[in-house]
Amino acid sequence: MQIIVSRTRLSGTPPDYEYRALALAEGLTAERLARAPTVPGPKSTAQIPCVRIAQLIAPERYFTIERDHDRAELATRILIVARRIETLIVRSIFPEMTADWLPITFRVEHDPADAATWTSIDDLDGAFDRFKPDRDILTAFDLGLRQDSDRRAA
Repeated sequence: MQIIVSRTRLSGTPPDYEYRALALAEGLTAERLARAPTVPGPKSTAQIPCVRIAQLIAPERYFTIERDHDRAELATRILIVARRIETLIVRSIFPEMTADWLPITFRVEHDPADAATWTSIDDLDGAFDRFKPDRDILTAFDLGLRQDSDRRAA
């Protein structure tokens, strides 16, 4: 599975950046794409269609839950696991992002350039149940990320 990881400077601010990890929509099953709307990737990647990590890891039962309360409760747990996964992915590519949880914006002491890269990762389609029990001790290695392997600039 291919993931695009990007760092984008927010204009008009001190060196504040937005870090994102998105899965390429290409290669996902038709069933997943029908339930997980695509979002445009970073501008430097010609905004190719991507899927957010939370939508990617959501188990099939999430999409069939009828009661709003039950669906919202599961969504909260999915988002926590997805945020942990996103943090691990971003930190493996951009080590200056040192936060324990991926924030909306992150201030960097130096001023690195905008960047985007692709990396390979184990299949995350519906992986919530696989990672939920160990989310607090989850590592980049558990996701199939290998240091400096199969990365290329977008």
